[in-house]
Amino acid sequence: MLTDLLLAVSFDSLIWWIDVIVKVAVALGAVVFVHELGHFLMAKACGVKVEKFMIGFDIGGYKLSRRWGETLYGIGILPLGGYVKMFGQDDDPSHIAEQMQKSQIDAASLDAVPITGPNGETYYVDRRSYLAKSVPQRMAIISAGVIMNVIFAFIFAVIAYGMGVKYLPCIVTETMPGSPAWKLGLEPGDEIVRLGDRVDPTFLQLRGGVTLADLESGIPCQIRRAADGKTVPMTLTPTQEAGELATVGVGVAQSLELRDTEPVDEDSVAASARLVSPAEDSIKKDEAKFRGGDTVASVNSVPVENFRQYVAELAKSADKPLEIGVRRPLKDADGNVVMGPDGKAEKTELLTFEVQPQPLCEFGLVMEMGPITAVQNDSPADKAEMKKGDLITQVDGKPIALVGESLRDSQGASAAADAATWIDPLTLPEYLQRAAREGREVEFKVLRKASGETDREELSFRIKPVVPIAIHSETPIGAPVAADAVGIAYRIENVVQAVAPSGPAASTEIAAGDRVIGARIIFPVDKKGKTPDPPVDVELGPNHPNWPWLVDAVQFKPQGTRVELRFLRGESKEPRTVQLEPQPADRIFIARRGLVFEPIFRVRKAATFSQAVRYGWEETIESLTMVFRFLQKLGRQVPFKMLGGPGTIAVAAGDAASQGLSSLLIFLTMLSANLAVINFLPIPLLDGGHMVFLAYEGIRGRPANERFVLAMHMAGFVFIISLMLFVIGLDIQRWIL
Repeated sequence: MLTDLLLAVSFDSLIWWIDVIVKVAVALGAVVFVHELGHFLMAKACGVKVEKFMIGFDIGGYKLSRRWGETLYGIGILPLGGYVKMFGQDDDPSHIAEQMQKSQIDAASLDAVPITGPNGETYYVDRRSYLAKSVPQRMAIISAGVIMNVIFAFIFAVIAYGMGVKYLPCIVTETMPGSPAWKLGLEPGDEIVRLGDRVDPTFLQLRGGVTLADLESGIPCQIRRAADGKTVPMTLTPTQEAGELATVGVGVAQSLELRDTEPVDEDSVAASARLVSPAEDSIKKDEAKFRGGDTVASVNSVPVENFRQYVAELAKSADKPLEIGVRRPLKDADGNVVMGPDGKAEKTELLTFEVQPQPLCEFGLVMEMGPITAVQNDSPADKAEMKKGDLITQVDGKPIALVGESLRDSQGASAAADAATWIDPLTLPEYLQRAAREGREVEFKVLRKASGETDREELSFRIKPVVPIAIHSETPIGAPVAADAVGIAYRIENVVQAVAPSGPAASTEIAAGDRVIGARIIFPVDKKGKTPDPPVDVELGPNHPNWPWLVDAVQFKPQGTRVELRFLRGESKEPRTVQLEPQPADRIFIARRGLVFEPIFRVRKAATFSQAVRYGWEETIESLTMVFRFLQKLGRQVPFKMLGGPGTIAVAAGDAASQGLSSLLIFLTMLSANLAVINFLPIPLLDGGHMVFLAYEGIRGRPANERFVLAMHMAGFVFIISLMLFVIGLDIQRWIL
């Protein structure tokens, strides 16, 4: 029975993959086909004899082909690109004299047309030769491929919007700590309804717009607030780290439906949740757990209708068990879920699970406090006039682990004995949230450096924290820690302040004052004796404040996960190494419990043909202009490592194909626009290069000198081959290594 089930699953998976691969192959072939079809049709219209029409390259003569009339049609063995071979034409402009000689006929023939060679000599060539055509006619033939790509990009988009295009809306699920969106105070449920001139942008348009935005003036937006439904203007000003893309720190919109595959993190408390209702013995054992397709309906009997309400409830009770109710679709007698016209299951059942608090996995190291890096607009800290650069020294009279010899002895030995009286910078957000739930004020003492001075003055603030309505599901590399209860983000340095006497690091040689410079996360072997994931390395140091990321990276990881820390002691430049196993902290919890949700998708479908044409036109123009903007900022605002080769294109096409035909057509719109623009760049070997040589011929009255053309041709060849090797190398690094 189990074998039959596995075979059925494997067969279904194989059929799905075959379907995706076939769609991708046909789709990519279609883009190449329409390009070459443009050359072919224009050549025929201009009276040029077409000898070959090939999709792919017939390397070594290997191809599937058939001749109709004067043209050989075929599919080459190398399925990359294609070509149209015209009588008297060669893709290498340096062969123009050779082609002229091959095209020559008797000057007395009625089919003879006089043309001028590179050196001013006169040739009589067949009127059906490519060379016999005027410069404008040849320009039309060369540009027809690009024009056809633009036309079909538009057609693909019109068809797609006629069918309905699935897209990710710009609904805020979370903001990254300290990011521009976080500083503006964007909350879960807020929606970006206007981005520059675009109304109701998609998340991909937001990401593209941010990547290519003006980093100084930012992007004017309109935000519809979830709290009151009002639309307010804002300016999102992206930030960019060296070697990375610009970002504003907005995460993908999340629904309340659990992901179909891996609905919970395997090593989270959600994976071991206990079924409360109905009784466990009333349903099958494998159904008495969270399953893909379940939709969260309540938290502690409080109904939740969206992700904003869900995370608000989580933030209130990080340290307490939760009862999470989910709606599970019911199946009919044939084992199928009956869907209603709104795309939701017609019949569901309510199940309630008890989910325990999720302990923070810790290292037993207290790291030094860093300065405040950002203050959230209109937050309690902002109203109290806390500022970026302030260094928090105490909270409620308890010292914060920060740089200072007063918290160490003269030899820099461990201050473990005092660690219990400190507030760990890593757990400060949880401390402030607890104060918010208790409704009490918190006293801060900070050191502030006056402009142009080296000394800092000590200031005191009394701030009443608020219970946040947001949680952070991840901490990006280099991101600070966010204390949302008061609205500050601050760095945690990679310098050890103390070693907890009973923590995982207590039995190692690492001590107060040591500077952590790197870490490697090593995952345990599974039941089959294999390591499911390769080790993960991260750099730390003065310019890489990645300790919060490292701590976040070991949450929800299997027992036995080890971390290898590399550190320096004193003035030594010789790194030392220790290994430790992170352990659950005592009475310190994180709000998220390990449920994994599907993103929110909407469908944009044209109601009329004219609307489909308008949507298609906007999509095509945006795809074309996006390529130009990308090329303008390549190497400056857009790192070269963001380029992709055939592998990236194939993966992206496969992902689009897996989402449906309309998504694949939108991808082809983008790809066709890319091909049109790239192919028309003034680079020898490309259509744009041919256009440059033709323009030169039109102005001068004869083709360019062969030696010059050959030199330019070789330079273009070297450039294109180098570029191809570079992007293929990036593909290998990105997807294989």
